[in-house]
Amino acid sequence: MTNAAFKLEDSGFSREQVDALSEFMDGSVATKADIAELSGEIKEVRGELKAQGERLDGKITAEIAELSGEIKEVRGELKADIAELSGEIKAQGERLDGEIKAIRTELSGEIKSVRTELIGKINLLYWMLGVSVAGIVSLVIKTFTTS
Repeated sequence: MTNAAFKLEDSGFSREQVDALSEFMDGSVATKADIAELSGEIKEVRGELKAQGERLDGKITAEIAELSGEIKEVRGELKADIAELSGEIKAQGERLDGEIKAIRTELSGEIKSVRTELIGKINLLYWMLGVSVAGIVSLVIKTFTTS
């Protein structure tokens, strides 16, 4: 019996109560061997977890490198596609500029010819109006002077 058990008996506990408490405590208290065993198991589990973490880190690093390569490849393809489309757009723009200039030139020529034709018709109308006015004026003068 330990010194603490004697103190319990001196305090008024019976021998059976002290023995029961002692048996309970012996079954409940962890020994140094128990703690050492658990410590070993904890170290083992910790080592396994560390190894798993390192394997996962390696896998993740490899997947990141693979994805990075794929991203670079796709980026290169997109740059090539963009460059090709830029060239096509530029060529289409130049073609449309040429067509617009040709249409402007053609319309300018047609506008000039229509303008010349209209000016000629207007001049003809002025002459016809002038001749008609002169004829009417001569008839009016003849009417008032012959009588």
